[in-house]
Amino acid sequence: MVTGEKKKKGLPMSLMASMFLGSKNMSWFLENFPPRSFVDFTVPKRSDGTELDACRVAGDYETYVAWLADYLHTALLPLSPVERKWLDADPRTPGEVVFECSETYGYGCWDLDGLISCFESGASHAEYQAEMHKAWLENTVPEDRESLPFEELSPEAFERVRQEWMQERAAGVEWHHADIPYRPLLNWALRQIPDPVVRRDEVDWYFRNFSDNASK
Repeated sequence: MVTGEKKKKGLPMSLMASMFLGSKNMSWFLENFPPRSFVDFTVPKRSDGTELDACRVAGDYETYVAWLADYLHTALLPLSPVERKWLDADPRTPGEVVFECSETYGYGCWDLDGLISCFESGASHAEYQAEMHKAWLENTVPEDRESLPFEELSPEAFERVRQEWMQERAAGVEWHHADIPYRPLLNWALRQIPDPVVRRDEVDWYFRNFSDNASK
């Protein structure tokens, strides 16, 4: 069963800066995350009144995918100014939006966990950067640092993710499905796909790509 939930705990901050993909420092993914928005937590219920749990219950996944593909085709979720700006800055097809959301979220989710831990501790951007640079020095050797340089997370990206975290915290809803943070953008994409089979394929691919990348 493919799950939309991350399977392992967030990595300690001392390991964050040693994680690279190709020539990209993992901070690249935090910097380039499509904007997240916590405005809709709807999950369908079984006949007994309990919510579907596609992350943990065998048999719920296909039902959840089919439901989400139709739900996000007919719903009209509000796009935040940040989401609208992201869409307008670089026009994308619906499929490209689905790809970017699942790709960067999957690869960057562990660094996102570390950044959220930073917010929870009250650390500033400067303190976060200092911790990351220290970890980078501890987890790299000098001969590798030219090809895998330390990349700072900009204050703007730090603040954007902090605002998203504050919105999530204010909602006060415990969620498990990996589509939740990207529902407005996925809604924008799936509303433009009339074929229900294609929509379900896109949703299924979103979860599978996220799960594959998050497990690397």
